[in-house]
Amino acid sequence: MRTIALAISAMLIASAPAAAAWKEYPQPQLGFVVEFPADPANSNGTYKTTLVPSAAAHMYSLKDDQTLYIATVVDLLDRKEEGATLLGEAESMLRQLGDVTSVSASRVEPGRAAVFGRFITIACRSAHVPDLLGQTAESVRTWFRNITGSECPDGSRLVVNMFFHRGRLYMIHGINLPGDDVASPAALRFANSISFFAADGSRNFADTFR
Repeated sequence: MRTIALAISAMLIASAPAAAAWKEYPQPQLGFVVEFPADPANSNGTYKTTLVPSAAAHMYSLKDDQTLYIATVVDLLDRKEEGATLLGEAESMLRQLGDVTSVSASRVEPGRAAVFGRFITIACRSAHVPDLLGQTAESVRTWFRNITGSECPDGSRLVVNMFFHRGRLYMIHGINLPGDDVASPAALRFANSISFFAADGSRNFADTFR
């Protein structure tokens, strides 16, 4: 199954035991569920981009030996009708972090409950020259650092599953850090673990039997 400037309070990234068991971390107040291999740290901040003067951001993060897991949720409840544009802006910024190796449609939930988004894979490279008007390599990396609390080091593989749903922007980042396990499936598993609560706060039957 699964901009320029942004100020966010400092967040700590917890360390995960290498052999930890994955489990769900439901966030009903934010309408989503994601899986982590250990308890994540959380932080709040303010999201600012060219199109978003100010919005509340919520981050959940975890680091193990070779992987970073970061879920970022941005409240844009008064701009529900602009979802496609705001999702597109976030994707455009992510693309500036390096070489895009794949982009595809993403889907969460079955049938009429389906939520569609974008799935992007990037080979992070600081020497990449941004082709987004008004951005530099440093401004883009600062943007990413501010929305995740982390860098995407050269040689890393970044996978992001992203959605705009019911007035919130969801970006589920998995980063395989440079090293022998740069192709490890852990980051991909994390990015694909997102599911959503229904409008009434219930869980989809399919989500409870994954």
